[in-house]
Parts: sequence; structure tokens; C-alpha cells
Amino acid sequence: MRRRSLGREPESSTYEHASQGFLVGLINRVLFRNGALISLLRGSNPRLLEKPSKQPLSTPLGTTPSLLSGFNSFLEHKPQTPGLEQTAEEFDLMLRNTPADVVPEVLMERREEYNEYLRQLESVRRDVVKRLDEVDERILVAIGERRDIESRIAAIEGEEIESTPLPSEISEESEDVIEQDDVPRLRQLVYVLAGHYSGITALDYDLVSGLVASGSLDTQVRVWDQGVCKYVINGHNDIVRGVQFYERFLLTASNDSRIRMWDLSLLDSIQPIASSDSTTPPVTPTICRRVPPLDLCCESTFTGHGDAVTCFQALAGTLISGSGDKTVREWDLTTGQLRQSIDLTWATKDPSKTRARRGSGCLPRGTDAGDAGFVGALQFYECALATGTSDGALRLWDLRTGQAHRQMFGHEMAVTSLQFDDRSVVTGSLDGTALLWDLRMGRVMQSLEFGAHVTSVQLRRGMAPECWMAASDSMLHHYRSDSMQRVAYASDYGLLNDRQGVGAVVSRIYCQDGDTLISGDIGGIVKTWKI
Repeated sequence: MRRRSLGREPESSTYEHASQGFLVGLINRVLFRNGALISLLRGSNPRLLEKPSKQPLSTPLGTTPSLLSGFNSFLEHKPQTPGLEQTAEEFDLMLRNTPADVVPEVLMERREEYNEYLRQLESVRRDVVKRLDEVDERILVAIGERRDIESRIAAIEGEEIESTPLPSEISEESEDVIEQDDVPRLRQLVYVLAGHYSGITALDYDLVSGLVASGSLDTQVRVWDQGVCKYVINGHNDIVRGVQFYERFLLTASNDSRIRMWDLSLLDSIQPIASSDSTTPPVTPTICRRVPPLDLCCESTFTGHGDAVTCFQALAGTLISGSGDKTVREWDLTTGQLRQSIDLTWATKDPSKTRARRGSGCLPRGTDAGDAGFVGALQFYECALATGTSDGALRLWDLRTGQAHRQMFGHEMAVTSLQFDDRSVVTGSLDGTALLWDLRMGRVMQSLEFGAHVTSVQLRRGMAPECWMAASDSMLHHYRSDSMQRVAYASDYGLLNDRQGVGAVVSRIYCQDGDTLISGDIGGIVKTWKI
């Protein structure tokens, strides 16, 4: 019979205690390092991290239920952030030691790994946005309930009391929270679309399919479907200045002097398909399905302009484009042939008829941010054409004769955008104003002044007096001429500051059909709203 020595534990027990001690120390270090994170999740209140006080409660437990009941668990929930099995440095080191004949297969597997990694990140992003929407709803409910409490207190005291600040107003040191004042906000933020690497320069929305198209300073065009990027078109080598859905096509224009018409039904054939079998090396679609390259999905390319195409519109088989070469061209969308070219140089020769300040204009192709140009904006309907140019003038043309029959001067700098209906036209300019014109009288009905460039204006179809404007700030500006009501809606939706002063600055806005509004900012973020 074997005896155990007294006062001496087995070696396995000793190792267990050592392992437990190591784990306890590791956990303590992790909790200590993440104290700031836990503090943020619990409302940035360091007292929540202190040990409970041993003093007796002044009121019995359960008498006063907390508004934060069940909310701490909501805040403490953290989505799992995916990661790659190997860092880029580790992969490069491994690749250098890989036989040359195996390198292509390894690279394809690495690409598939990145595809899966990006899909997981997109899933995490959608989860975060969904949780922010839930917090938004709680904020709105809390504001309403707080006002009800304040009205009851005022009724009891018999006098008005000043509204108390929200928690985010108290914690001004947090960079991720802005002041929660009573700034109006749109009814619902539907999607936040992230994918562009630089500022948004063009937007369009198809009411039938629900697709959103965006162009950017990064030269990319992206098509979004229900919050997901469906297509990425790298068909230009300079700033994208315009996008427009037309039947089954998408037209895009760029500073590379080209307008291209893409067949959306063909773009499906060149989108990479995720491999369902992880053991099979992924193969490029071109090898697998022998699909032609992206350029073969382009139905037509309209060339002829000698400088950047700064604006265009397609309607009823006709395409009208304006350019930094100081011409407006009319094209046949079916045949791709040029019908006529209108030289605008003569119309801007007389400086006595314009209010534009000397040296206040912009380059023929516009600013570095993709605004304005010699022909900064245009719109046509049947034989009527309206143009806004760098001299600040609004001109109305007859396409049958190619002559301007009316010139209206009101802006002091280049026109960036315009839209008209049968009664009025709205124009925006680099001079920081938006003008609402009466087409019949040929005069300004209303002048709206902003503190910076007005880069985008919209007339909501069916509601002529209703205008939406982007004015180089973080607001979505709305104006009704019948009631002369002007409202600035916050584009940050009341939660995050979107790198306030950088990414939150709205550069483009679209609102013509239905109850959907699209906005794009200089950080490359596109947002869709319900109004």
C-alpha cells in the first residue's frame, strides 16, 4: 500500500493552481486595460465601476424602478469582430517560401479568404447600424416621456420649468456623441451605404427597382440594392460627375470627357461568385464562365467633348451633355450619333449682363470637389433646355434652333445645380445662395442664403414649391415657397457625429420621386431616408 507524504500535494495539483493563478492574473490585466471601455458601455460614469456602498438604501428595493433596467445588457453586447487567420506580413513571408507553381492557387485562396472576411465585416456593420437605430428609437421615446414628466411638474408647481439636458449633453468630452438638442430629423434613416473611398459627387434613384447609384471622387460608380452594394463599376479614370438610370441602363459621366451607358443586366455576369466548397480553389468568373470584360457590358460610349463632362441628362431617346469645353451636345441614345453641338462661348461674352465677380468663377471643368464648371448644370424637356454656367447665369434655350431666348442673372458665382418644372426653377451656386425663379415672369421669387457653397438642389416632383438643398454643411435643407417655411434637418440622425466637419458634410442630395431622399457626404457615405 502506497503512502502519500503529508503536507505535499501531487504535481498535477500544483500545476492546476499555477495555471489558475496565471489565468486570474491575465483576466485582471484585461479588465484593467479595458476599464475605459467598460466605463463607456456603462454610461461613462466611473462610479459604476466602484464597489457597492455598504450604506443602507434610503428607499426600499423595488420602490423606484430604474429606466436603465435591461439596458446595461444591451450596451454590454459586443458583436464578434472577424479577423484573418494570417496578417499581411505573415502571408507575404509564407508566400516567399511557397513553390512558384503553387503561388497562383495560394493567391486565389487568399482572395477568397478576404471575400469572406469582407462579408463578415459587412454583417457586423449592419448589426451595428441596426443597434444604432434601436438606440435612436429609445432616445425619441425618452425625449417624449421626459417632456411629459416636465409638463406634470410644471402643472404641480404652477410655472414653466427649463428643460433638463440629455445625458449626451452632459458628457461633452466624448468625441462620439454630439449634443442632443431639438434639431429636426427626418422620419427614418433606412440605410447607411459605405464603400466609396472619397466624397460623393453624383446620385440617382430608380423608383421602380429601388436601386441607388452613386459616383465619387474615387472614380468609382456603385449601385446599391436594399443597403448592399450590388455592382462596382470602374469604367472611368477621373472624377465621376453624373449618374442616371435609364430603362435597363445606367449612364455615367466623368471628367475623362466620356459618357458611358452600361447594361445592368450584363453586369450580373461579371460579378465574382463565392465558392460554396471551401476545399475547391476559387476560379475567376472569366475562366469559369468565359465572360467578357467590363467594357463589353458598356452599350455605348459617347465621345467628342474636349474636356470634362460636367453634367448630362437622358430622356425619351435623347441625351444632352454639358462640358468644360464650353459646349452643350445633343445625342441620339439609340444610335449614339451626335445631333447638334451648341457653343456657349458667345452667350457669356458680355460681362455687363452678369453679376459674377471677376476671378470668382471656377475652372471650366469645375472645382477639385467635382462642383460646377463652365456648364455647371442643365435640364431639358422636349425642346426646352435650361443651363447654369460659370458666369452665374440661368439661360433658357430652344433645341430646335439652338438659340438662347432668355437669360436670367442672379448669382455672383458659378451655378452648380438646377431643376425646373412647368412653373419654376431652382438654382444653386458657389456664391452660397439658392434662387427660386418664376419661369413665366423671369424673376427671382425667393433667395435663400447659406454660409457656404450650395452644391445640390432638388425640386420634388408633384410638389413644385418644395425644394431640397445641400449647402456644404451637415444639414439637409428643406424649403416650401407656399408657406415660406425653411427647415434644416440633421443628417447625423442624432447619434454619431460622423467625424463632424469631415464626413458629415453633405455634398449631394436627391429627392424627386415618392417619399425617399438620398444624401451623400464628402466622406463617401450614402444615406437613404424616408421623409
